[in-house]
Amino acid sequence: MARVPQVIVVDPDRESSAEIQKMLSMLGFAVIASAGYGVEAFTLAFQLRPDVVLMRIEEPLVRPVQTLSRLNDGMPDLPIVVFSTEANIRLMRQSMVSGASDYLQEPLDPSELESSIIRVLEKKEREGMRRRGELDDPIPQGTIVTVFGAKGGIGKTTISSNLSVALAMEAHQTVALVDMDTRFGDVAITMDIPVERSIADLARNLDNVDRVTLKDYLVQHDSGVRILPAPTRPSDWRNLSARHIRDVVDVLAQTHDFVVLDTPGTFNEIVAAAIEVGTMILLVTTLDMASIKDTVLALEMLHERFGNDEERIKVVLNRAGVDTGVREQDVARTLDSPLWWRIPHDNEVVKAAQLGRPIVQSRPNSKAASEIKEIARALAGVRNRQKTQKKGGGLGWLRPLFRKSA
Repeated sequence: MARVPQVIVVDPDRESSAEIQKMLSMLGFAVIASAGYGVEAFTLAFQLRPDVVLMRIEEPLVRPVQTLSRLNDGMPDLPIVVFSTEANIRLMRQSMVSGASDYLQEPLDPSELESSIIRVLEKKEREGMRRRGELDDPIPQGTIVTVFGAKGGIGKTTISSNLSVALAMEAHQTVALVDMDTRFGDVAITMDIPVERSIADLARNLDNVDRVTLKDYLVQHDSGVRILPAPTRPSDWRNLSARHIRDVVDVLAQTHDFVVLDTPGTFNEIVAAAIEVGTMILLVTTLDMASIKDTVLALEMLHERFGNDEERIKVVLNRAGVDTGVREQDVARTLDSPLWWRIPHDNEVVKAAQLGRPIVQSRPNSKAASEIKEIARALAGVRNRQKTQKKGGGLGWLRPLFRKSA
């Protein structure tokens, strides 16, 4: 942004307001005023025209909601970030209905606060550019899932292929699976498909490819997944750059609900591009010490690039339950990051791989297949109704929210 964003703080608690103003100043924002609820807040905002308002909302809701609604009604283009000591659904919903742009829970984390303000300001700027006709027409964009791990042999290809099939069959999504393993490229073997064209062929001819001819480069699996294999000759990777990878993935994301990227257990320019374009990064680790050590380094690298973004970076523990002398809680503590999902060790996985048929198809009720199908449902936003009812009837879906805020 060209200038320092100007902020008005609306918080009737003077001590709290002073602390927040100090935090905003340290983050580089210009606090131009502070106010309580009601007339004072509206008058200052109307006169000073800040870039964003940061506002407390607490029970009882009458005054804060009235103030929020008035601000939104009088200045509909003004972003309002609300914060509260509470994190319940009713309060969040009331805030959003009344015009809040974002909702933060106290105690406020400086990096989260900064990210929130920048995000709502960027959204406001894009909305203005779109109204003025300064942006191209929007294009569809699917979710890009990059399956990454800092070590080989930890099951990334198994997870990538099975997750793709589960997304297609269980969640009924259109899925493209891209083999980006620059060393071995085992997706074709795992899925038992022929390799006639590869990602290298598509990258070379991308300028002449449209939505119709794109299908000529993809192998249709019987699950419905469309696969873009790795080259059969490793030397073909030498002609591919990070730009090629970004362009290929971008085209696939315009035509599929999900694009799953299977990456090797190494780090190079191709892998860096796959991580960069990922909407979500599934960082795979196992219970052996070498994998955990490498995962620590990988997390440091990812946090350096993307910040501590738990929504984007998800740690997946594969082969959970194997007795290596390392406990799962020790892994989370060592990584200083929660384990988003655990896929249990299952001997059926090896058998399925030998058959060239993903375990979610060959052994759909096996332990590993069941968990991978649950991951697919979670990514697609499809609830497992049967499991929800068992865990607590119609309100089971609320429990993760309360656990997170506890």
